[in-house]
Amino acid sequence: MSGASLLYLGRQLRLRLLPDEDPRPLALHGGWLELPLPRGLAPEHRGAYARAALLDWYRRRATERLPGWAAPWAQKLGVSFERLVVTDPAKRWGSCSRGVLRINWRIVQAPRTLVDYVLAHELAHLIHDHHGREFWAALGRVMPDYEARRARLAELGPALLR
Repeated sequence: MSGASLLYLGRQLRLRLLPDEDPRPLALHGGWLELPLPRGLAPEHRGAYARAALLDWYRRRATERLPGWAAPWAQKLGVSFERLVVTDPAKRWGSCSRGVLRINWRIVQAPRTLVDYVLAHELAHLIHDHHGREFWAALGRVMPDYEARRARLAELGPALLR
């Protein structure tokens, strides 16, 4: 698992496992995600430990950044949302209803333009709760290149960490 290639905001990162260290959170250092492994952690448990730490790291990044990134899109669309919740659905990038955005943590692996697409798309559902012509027109007014972003996300999506 050490040396594994990961994505964060479309940028390629490498995982570096640091065995027999004092426990501390996963940290980004110059293109490396460094994960100290606790002393005495059996080699057969390192993969599960690393995966749990990675999921936590991605979720924290999503929780910290996505609400602020959604705000300008809400303003452009003329809508407001109450809160943004980071979720873990198997097959959706997000959903939005009753002012609550639910966004899949996996999206922070994608380039920022695709993150913005998901945020704007879900916020547009506060105007139109369907995918009809009016919905796409509303999204197109604030994001004229949404079709290209949507296509790129469809291509990249299966490669993101599950």
